[in-house]
Amino acid sequence: MQAMLITAYRDYASLRRAVAALARHALCFVHVDVKSPVTPEEIAQLCAMENVYAERRYRVNWGSIHHLDALLSLMRRALGDPRVTHLHLMSAQDFPTVSHAELEARFAGDARVHMQRLHLADFPELEHRYRHFHAMHLIDYRDPSDRVQTLVGRIDRFQDALRVRRRLDLTYKGMVWCSLPRAAAEAACSRRAGKLLKKLRWTYIPEEFYFQNVLSDAGFEIADDQRFSIWDEPERGLPALLTLDDLPRIDASGCAFARKVDAGTPLYEELERRWLA
Repeated sequence: MQAMLITAYRDYASLRRAVAALARHALCFVHVDVKSPVTPEEIAQLCAMENVYAERRYRVNWGSIHHLDALLSLMRRALGDPRVTHLHLMSAQDFPTVSHAELEARFAGDARVHMQRLHLADFPELEHRYRHFHAMHLIDYRDPSDRVQTLVGRIDRFQDALRVRRRLDLTYKGMVWCSLPRAAAEAACSRRAGKLLKKLRWTYIPEEFYFQNVLSDAGFEIADDQRFSIWDEPERGLPALLTLDDLPRIDASGCAFARKVDAGTPLYEELERRWLA
């Protein structure tokens, strides 16, 4: 059975609708950011739905370790259900592009990990992300105020002046949204993997390093990431907010998921219809 691991931080009505549709044919495990306006009563409403577990546990600053903590918390909960064969990490604006039956068939017996994996050797400009110390779980790096941005800049320049270089060797990076067979999820939650998790706590966007390095080191075969997104049209957002006009490109990609999709839009209506078919 497929498990959808969803992290959300706003728009309860859209979240509820998407989860209600997904839970018709999959298990849904939802983490809602403590900072969000979603109330404890609304969390209880989600939990009351069949095939849904929801929690409001971590305060998730953008790019901080707590987003990874939230995903791993959901992963451990999902692994507690012996029916789960595959786990799909999703944002609240992701949605399957195929029917529930096709999704089951696509991943049945597939022992590969589907995720983006890039070699860090090709991106030397990203070295500061893991060679320097970053306090993203303590400071909101997206706070636009002069006080916060000045502090963030000073922390980085101070480490450059002192030639601070953390002894953290990483080989890969990639987006956190991925699809894992049960065995890979168990490896990601193991005590051995926890050693890397601890080292990544002071890293800039640690979620983009964790699964790629843990699962590659564990010997899992890595395949295409099965996520359709558009990154080269910044006027529509990063990634772009998808519309019904993008449907031909989505279908041509062969991807099992699309992001970002807003509930209630014509594109969402079509994808929901497919999923429930």
